[in-house]
Order: sequence, then structure tokens, then C-alpha cells
Amino acid sequence: MPSRWLLPLCVAAALACAGPGARAPAPPPAGLDEAAAREVLRRFADALRQERWPDAHALLSARWQGAYTPARLATDAGGAGPAGREAAERVRALLGQGASLRDVGGARVLDVGGGRRAVLVAEGGRWRVDALE
Repeated sequence: MPSRWLLPLCVAAALACAGPGARAPAPPPAGLDEAAAREVLRRFADALRQERWPDAHALLSARWQGAYTPARLATDAGGAGPAGREAAERVRALLGQGASLRDVGGARVLDVGGGRRAVLVAEGGRWRVDALE
């Protein structure tokens, strides 16, 4: 095969492998208002429910992004069993019912019941998920 075809074939192969599933996760919405906080929590819970680990990872706080990879997030979510899935579902349900987020020392907290909560922290003008316990 002539070498002039090598680069175009490599580019075509890379594009074919990338496909629609290779998109970069969307960043959290900009802003530190209530609507942005609710949107981050909704997107995080949806990503967990749909097992879109890179999308969930992109919404984590810097400390958790540094400690976790999307693969480890998937492993830990699987290890949490039904409790992890139930927490994500409770977040979705509470947000759908219009539950308020509390301001706790600059963080936003959504009480999800049973002593559990979701915590958002402000980083770079955006809310990030710091806990879903």
C-alpha cells in the first residue's frame, strides 16, 4: 500500500472508532444559583442511574476527581449495591418534588432521608458534587 494512504486511513479509523459514544462529558452549568445546583445534582443522579461514569465523574469536586477515575466510580457504585442506586433515585425524586437545598457554610446540601445527604461545593464558579451519602 502506498504510504500516501497511511495517514488518511489512520484518521478514518480513528474517527470510526471514536463514534458518537466518544464525546467529552459536559461540564457543570456555570453559576452558583439554586437552579445551577439543582441541575448538577439532577445530571449526577441521572448519570449514575444510566451508568454514564465519565459524565458522573465530570461533575465531581476536584478532590474526588483526583482520587477517582470513571472506572473506579463504576466499581464503587457497583459495590454500594442497592443503597447507591436508591440514593440517586431519592435525589431525582426530591428534586422533582421541588425540595430545597440548604446553605451549609457555603456548600449546598440536599437531605435525602435516613441521615443521608447530597453535598455540592462551589469550585471555579460552578457547583460540583462532593458527596452523595
